[in-house]
Amino acid sequence: MVDDRLVTTTELTDSVARLTLDRPEKLNAMNKALLRAVPEAIRDCSEYDVLIVDANGDSFTAGADLDEAQEESEEAGLYQEMTRATREFEGLVIGQLHGYVIGGGFEWTLSFDLRYAADDTVFKMTESEVGLPISNASTMYLPLLIGGARARELVYTCRDLPAAEAEEIGLVNGVFPRERLTEEVRAVADDVVENKSSLALRLNKKGFNNAFPVEDVLEFETVLGDLANADPSEGIDW
Repeated sequence: MVDDRLVTTTELTDSVARLTLDRPEKLNAMNKALLRAVPEAIRDCSEYDVLIVDANGDSFTAGADLDEAQEESEEAGLYQEMTRATREFEGLVIGQLHGYVIGGGFEWTLSFDLRYAADDTVFKMTESEVGLPISNASTMYLPLLIGGARARELVYTCRDLPAAEAEEIGLVNGVFPRERLTEEVRAVADDVVENKSSLALRLNKKGFNNAFPVEDVLEFETVLGDLANADPSEGIDW
């Protein structure tokens, strides 16, 4: 299994694996190396029916690593590859979230099949604060999950969204005390592999994925990102 100090994957059973973001000293902030490691790790787990995604340290992810100089267009492409890899994984991807879930990392979790959070979890879309459009297919996923009005409010205000409210509005499937989160998520994974049809789950995931034109969304979000980084003195060609 992959262990490159940024992402570790661990086999839990023949059918269940765990992928762990492992940059705790930076609150799992996503630098280019981590962004590249995640899709590779997901694709390496293709034989499993369930992939649990969690993180070491105090937070699932603080979002983009602001200490690393980044080319915005390249970074956007790397985030999109995480979404593609998550969608291409034929089994279920289950998010086990805690602490801060911010920015591009928050966006990535929207492509998970299921999301469970510790009661200390705080979600936040920071893009409007830093002058960027949301991406990673968030323009589609976020309204689908919580409705258009709530999605716009979170994106426009960049306010903190606590776990209890996230559950209430349908962003996460359940909230548990931090000390019970691993146990509860594992119970969901075990139930899926022991009591549900692997073929049916994979076909149903394909059906959900096929219902929405994610590649079209990703392409248009790339255009929006290019506009955000354009020279304002040259005007914006809408």
